[in-house]
Amino acid sequence: MIDNDSSSARHSTNNRPNPNTPTHQDFHWIEGEQQGSSYGNFVETTLDVSAGIHACLQIIYSSELERAANDDADDGQTAAPAVGIVYSDQLKRLAIASAGLLRDEARRQVAFFNEMDLSTEEADAEEAATQPV
Repeated sequence: MIDNDSSSARHSTNNRPNPNTPTHQDFHWIEGEQQGSSYGNFVETTLDVSAGIHACLQIIYSSELERAANDDADDGQTAAPAVGIVYSDQLKRLAIASAGLLRDEARRQVAFFNEMDLSTEEADAEEAATQPV
């Protein structure tokens, strides 16, 4: 995600430092020339979203295991799960929605790359057709 905040220091036309200018810089997993590219942004988003889904599912699973163990436990031997049933359901829905958004973005990226390849193939075929034999 790109932040186009006009108060950012790099957008300032004034050469004097402004003490009120925010110093925050967006976090990036990727350094170098791929940072900020369409593919680089997709990879960074995939890493963040998949890590979030992974964490949600671990919390849900741990809580479900604890509830099952509590069902079989003797009185006074139970332990509280990490989250309650309602929060567990909310985390499940979050994981489902996040996975769906990630899938949709991956499909957009696939379509984009396929369109690029098709355009390149068409241009190559057109160029070959105009070349003298």
